[in-house]
Amino acid sequence: MNKILFVINPISGDKDKTDLINQIDEWAEGLDISIEKWETTGKDDDQKLKDCIEKLKPQTVVAVGGDGTVMLCAMVVKGTEIALGLLPAGSANGMATELEIPQDVKEALAVVLKGNTIQADMLLFNDADYGLHISDVGLNAGLVKEFEEGERRGFLGYAKGVTNQLMNLEQFQASIELDDNSVIEDCHMVAFANARRYGTGAVLNTIGKLDDGLFEIYVLRELSVAGLAAQFFDHVDESASYCQVYQTSQVKIKLNRPQTFQIDGELMGEIDEVNVKIEAGCLRLII
Repeated sequence: MNKILFVINPISGDKDKTDLINQIDEWAEGLDISIEKWETTGKDDDQKLKDCIEKLKPQTVVAVGGDGTVMLCAMVVKGTEIALGLLPAGSANGMATELEIPQDVKEALAVVLKGNTIQADMLLFNDADYGLHISDVGLNAGLVKEFEEGERRGFLGYAKGVTNQLMNLEQFQASIELDDNSVIEDCHMVAFANARRYGTGAVLNTIGKLDDGLFEIYVLRELSVAGLAAQFFDHVDESASYCQVYQTSQVKIKLNRPQTFQIDGELMGEIDEVNVKIEAGCLRLII
């Protein structure tokens, strides 16, 4: 019998999970599966989850939360035969958006049970920190910082963060050493994309695949209102001068001055240098 462990973040998205948990229980009734539920606490979750998985030995782990919950589960099950599924229930559901996982609970659960699996890649930063979705330095990371440190939440908080970033926006220089060439870019942001789009829906590239052993470097050279708006409608003009996309399996980047850095929505402080490489096919992911 297939055993599924649901890893639930009870505070993700600032939403009560009681109704969602009830829907999971109702869904499992009558199916030839066994389910278990485990809640995060924010303290030693990685080790506690490892211990739980070792005890229960599930074939599938489902992250019930946002990108932080997905990353917690991915870090624990990478390199194993355990499949990782997603049930979007956070304020940021970037990977669920990328994988087109339905927001409807029953439809998302159907994907968990009958979806296909791929051997997805992950990104390793400075031989220390992993990412699965999209990470970056510069403008977007600054927005994440503004939002995290701001007093307001929701649209007003985001709008204030955008305003503050744009008022203080300055280009920085990035020396980028790729697999097969080196370039110097004056830019506002450098993104490391294992996927194609942010959770907001904005597309960074059209060639990215989670299981191709490569990732994309998206360089935002200049602010283009028309160009950036088009990216919210699945269009990236790869011949445009305001941005550039490179594809690689590893990169070394040096900045002329420190910039805010984020990995899958988690702030990592300011950096002036970062090394990134692909860890190919290390995660069995349900899509």
